[in-house]
Amino acid sequence: MSDKNIKAIMDQAQMFASSWSMVGGPFAADDQLERAEEEKAELQKLVAGALEGSVNAPQDVGEMIESLLAWHKRQANQLEMISENALEGVTLQLGVDNPVEIVLTKDLAKGLRIGLVLALERLGKLPISISHDGDDDLDPDDE
Repeated sequence: MSDKNIKAIMDQAQMFASSWSMVGGPFAADDQLERAEEEKAELQKLVAGALEGSVNAPQDVGEMIESLLAWHKRQANQLEMISENALEGVTLQLGVDNPVEIVLTKDLAKGLRIGLVLALERLGKLPISISHDGDDDLDPDDE
């Protein structure tokens, strides 16, 4: 199996783990379980493809750009969701084995939201776009 295929599987495993870790948490979206299941299905598809000898990794530049745009949108959506739920009184759990719980005070919640705004600014809008068969709509985020 090529390094490219291994990386595709590992990246998707990370996406699944990230999405699953938010299920049931204070920052979970209403459809977080559904999102996690979609990431799991994509991971299963990649692993099955690897076992069959062909990982379903993007085959051309257009597919790679679509994958990148989808990844970027998921990251921005997760940061926005966390920001919307970073409120006074919410408890954050940091870590897995020996978790540390932090109850957000008014100032901590404000600081977290500021940090998330900065992270969203750094993430920014990708300077690339795609069009399909002459569509004038170059950016799927503008819909």
